Amino acid sequence: MQTDFHIPDTGRQLSFHRFENPAMLANDRKLICPQCGEQLTRADVESFLICPFCSHRFAYSVEMEDFLLEPEADSWMKRQPGFTFQILNQFSRAD
Repeated sequence: MQTDFHIPDTGRQLSFHRFENPAMLANDRKLICPQCGEQLTRADVESFLICPFCSHRFAYSVEMEDFLLEPEADSWMKRQPGFTFQILNQFSRAD
């Protein structure tokens, strides 16, 4: 039995503030609430997708899923055999 899971794209772009995090391969980000302007961490929104400061409800989108899963993907990449930061730098220069 195959089930296709589709996350609807709301068409609205989320805003982020980028900052350096030495624990992650790429720069980390904080989500900026469009209603109150607070910078939110993943822990702030991962359970309910609601801003804890103003109760703004975020739509579940591909962009939100990427934001929430970014640390897991980062951790997985670091555990791969033969992975080095030089490989990552080659990909970042190609963009």
